[in-house]
Formats: sequence, structure tokens, C-alpha cells
Amino acid sequence: MAAHAIQFTLPDLLTNFPWPRKLSEYYHQAKAESSAWTESYHPFDEEGLKGFNLCDFNLLASLAYAPREKELIRLGCDLMNIFYVFDEYTDIADGNEANKIRDIIMDGFQNSHKERPEGELLVGAMARDFWIRASGFVAPGANCLQHFIHDFDTYTAAVVREADDRTKRRYRGFEDYLSIRLDSSGCLPSFALCEFGLDLPEEAYSHPRMAALRKLGTYLIAIGNDIDSYAMEKARGLELHNSVELVMLEQNLDIQGAINWLERYAAGVHAEFLDNVAKMPSWGKDADRRVKLYIDGIAQWVRGNDDWTFESGRYFGSKGLEIQKTRLMSLLPSSKGFVKKPPAVSERSGNSSISTYKPSSYRYERAFKHTPLIIFCVLASLTSLLLYPTTYLFKF
Repeated sequence: MAAHAIQFTLPDLLTNFPWPRKLSEYYHQAKAESSAWTESYHPFDEEGLKGFNLCDFNLLASLAYAPREKELIRLGCDLMNIFYVFDEYTDIADGNEANKIRDIIMDGFQNSHKERPEGELLVGAMARDFWIRASGFVAPGANCLQHFIHDFDTYTAAVVREADDRTKRRYRGFEDYLSIRLDSSGCLPSFALCEFGLDLPEEAYSHPRMAALRKLGTYLIAIGNDIDSYAMEKARGLELHNSVELVMLEQNLDIQGAINWLERYAAGVHAEFLDNVAKMPSWGKDADRRVKLYIDGIAQWVRGNDDWTFESGRYFGSKGLEIQKTRLMSLLPSSKGFVKKPPAVSERSGNSSISTYKPSSYRYERAFKHTPLIIFCVLASLTSLLLYPTTYLFKF
């Protein structure tokens, strides 16, 4: 049986999750604006652009931030598109290349007052423009700005570790993997945007139960995403950073057995999430109202991400709604992402270390650099063949 003929069942991890599906009334307008903004940076070729539009990350933002105002929906769309461009470029990079991409995007956030260097990889300019607008949405010095930068920095660092693991084919146990996934999923900076405009008391934001909600919400999203994306990631050779594959290896299970194991694990996370919501302390009537909006924002992210998984073409193409009903999925033939080549690392020192692809002349230069050694090895082999012919005659 061909590998892609293997079929398995996807569980519904949110059957009893009390936050229903919502879609922002600003979805279509925000999508048009954010898509035009993203495409203006030319992140993909024509084929890649079709795949990007199929994923519809604007839908994800409009589901996840559904109750919020128009300006935040647009920011959410832009943030999701930044995530996607960054992920697509780092998915095909090694740890060193990914770290240089990380330096560029973080510099775009942290130094948005500066123009980006000419020829720099586009993520720096995207981050800068996004941050100028996001910072203008709240009061100067608002705590949410610091929270976002911290969480995005942590996210990019985790993506670099993921790229290094992938390059070295490094295996991690499930718990170790989950601790990295807490950061590499991008959930924490996504939750941070929920805080914009709410002016949360810092004691509420940093309370252990609130921190637990962010962690547990991330786990629910990450586990659900790993299960739903497993077929695609397996096809693209990214399965060692997917909990389904790791549980299969660690627990000696087949695909369905690992998915069932993760379903039981997620049920415990789900119960703990609801328990923390119920036991959240009070900070006064006005603060509690804003805290509830923030908690609802995290929960809506959990629900919205699950809805988007099936309503977009990201993982299931045109079959998402059908698979949502039947819950049946099969492995897929090998495929690639939407970036065909990794951005090449510039030889320049200092910041802005990634610009354009290496030209063919660079590859020839590297090949000719080792020509003397190659000639020496060939001559040595011919000499040995003439002096000791029987050694090679009977060597298989």
C-alpha cells in the first residue's frame, strides 16, 4: 500500500469548548487591504502566491480576533501574513540562516524609526511598517507593546531552534518538544495583540492563572494544529517537529494510536483551561470587564484556529469542510512549500545579513575553489590502479 493511502481519523478536540465560532464583520475589507499590503512586498513567485491566497490567513485573523474593532482586525491580518512569510522562509533554512532572518525581522520591530537597508530581505520592511501602525493603536509606553516584542522575540528564537533541529534531524521527546512549541507556534505574540486597546492591569496580565491560560491555550492550538497538519508536514519532510510523529516514536504507536494519545492529553489541557477561567481572581468591576475581553480573546483564538483549519485551504485544499464532517484524512504525496529556494546568507558583517540569492557564479567559484584537491585525488587513484591492479579487480 502506498504511504499516502494510509487513512486516519481526526478527533474534534473542542467538542465541549464553550466559545462558539465567530467571524468579524470586517473580514472582507481587512482581507482586501492586508492581501494587497502583503503582495506589495513580492514574497512569493506566481505559484507561491496562489498557495498563499489559498491559505487565507486573513480568515484566520478574522475568526480569531472576531469581536474586535476594524483596526485590530486589519493588524491581525497583517500579523498572520508576516508569520506565514517568516515561517515559509525559515522552513527551508538551516539554523544559521534562520537566525539571520530572525535578526532582520526583530530589527524591523525594535528599530521601526529607521529605514530598512536597500536589498534587505523583505521581512524587515514588513515588520517595520506593521509596528509603526500597531504602536499608533495604543498609548505610547503601553505595557502591551513590551509584551508583544518580548513574545515575538521568543517566538523567532524558538523557530531558529526548530530550524536547527530539522537540519540536524534532531529528535526531541514530547514534553521537551511541547515546551519549544509553546514559543515556536506563534500563539503568544498572537495573544499579545488581543491585549492591544484593553489597558489591562499588569497584575492581571502577569497573574499565574492568566499565564496558565496563555500556556494552555497555546497547547490546545498546537496539539490540534499538529494533528490536522500532520499529513502536510509529513509530505514536506517536517514531521520531526510535529507531536504526532514524536509520540509515535516515543510510545511505539502507529499514526492513529498517536493521535488518540494526543486526544486524551488535550482533554486534560482543556479541563485545566476551563478551571483557570473559573478561578480567575477579581481586580474590580472595570478591570474585570477588560480582563474578560482578554480571556475571551485567548479562547476565541483557540476556537478560531480550529475553524480556519477546515475553512481555508491551508492543510486540506478544497476538501476542508468535507474532512471537518467525516474527520477522515490520508497521508499525502511528497510536496514542497511555496518558497523554492532559501534566501542566501550575505557575506557582509553586521546587521541586515540576508539579501538575495547567491548567483550561479558564486556556486562555480565554490566548486573551483576545491579543484586542486580534486585533481590530486584523481591522480592518486590512477597511480594506485596502475601499481596494484588486482586490488581493484576483486573489490566489490
